[in-house]
Amino acid sequence: MTAEASPDLAVAHKALERALSAGQNRPDRLPGLQMIFNQLPRVMVEEVGSLSSLPLRVHLVDLSASTLGEACTLPPDTFAAPVRAERWRSWLYFIADRMTTMLFVEAASGCESFPAEGFSNRKLTKTDANLAHVLFRRLARSLTGAFSLLVDIPFDVGDVVDKIELEPQLSTTAPVIVAQLSLEYPGYSGTLAIVIPQTALEPIRDLLAGAAVTDSANASRSRDDSTWSKQLADEIARAFIDLTGVLEERPIPLGEVQRFAVGSVVELQSTSLSSVRLDSGDIPLFWCELGKRGGVLTLRVEDDFDESKDAIDEFYGL
Repeated sequence: MTAEASPDLAVAHKALERALSAGQNRPDRLPGLQMIFNQLPRVMVEEVGSLSSLPLRVHLVDLSASTLGEACTLPPDTFAAPVRAERWRSWLYFIADRMTTMLFVEAASGCESFPAEGFSNRKLTKTDANLAHVLFRRLARSLTGAFSLLVDIPFDVGDVVDKIELEPQLSTTAPVIVAQLSLEYPGYSGTLAIVIPQTALEPIRDLLAGAAVTDSANASRSRDDSTWSKQLADEIARAFIDLTGVLEERPIPLGEVQRFAVGSVVELQSTSLSSVRLDSGDIPLFWCELGKRGGVLTLRVEDDFDESKDAIDEFYGL
């Protein structure tokens, strides 16, 4: 009688474990985690979208509880990679379905549009796996950036595989959180999954559970501001401006100017150790020291420009 009841008992135990795990691991009990994954699509558009000229959109489709066995059972033509979170002393898993891999391979290879008739039903190759590894590394960087809202967690991506071998310390019934993301290129979309075991989140569970719900909106605005600021800073950094080094300025009679000719000498009061004013357009910026290195004259910034009248009079020799 015991032998006949044991299979049913085992099934009941597994069902109970899944139920308890789902309750303990519900994302709605971890507002900090929701905040992080709400920001992840924006970061991914920057990290992954920069590899192609094709427009990319990323959406968080679902954030739910599951078990490791259910989340990490791969359908055919699906690539995955184990991801080490050393600070958590745990592993995560990234999973890309066939369409995601195909789309990313084409986009990252420089295609300007996708075929209207769709993709051929070819078998995925080692080259596809290598490019999927690039995608997973970008995803890891994006996830690190999203987590940086609350905590600094670097992720190290392992080899790309088509069958997940679980780490010895993890079981198929281990509770996990699964984030489903859609990668959308013009006319097509694929799915990426991030599987995070509950044990990986234990070191920061209090932090994730204690984050205020309003932090999500604030973080969103902060992220938008920081993205805009970074883009503006990058554009400004690439702009060219003219710099002028002014050694000395003094009034000269017009008659003297009229006598200027080739070989004329204009005497200045400054010496080689005098300060040089560095201007951009008509705006004084810095005081510099004049020097020489490698056969050319150099300016070394010494101080900010002092707009006080005494300093200006001293520079002009007044």
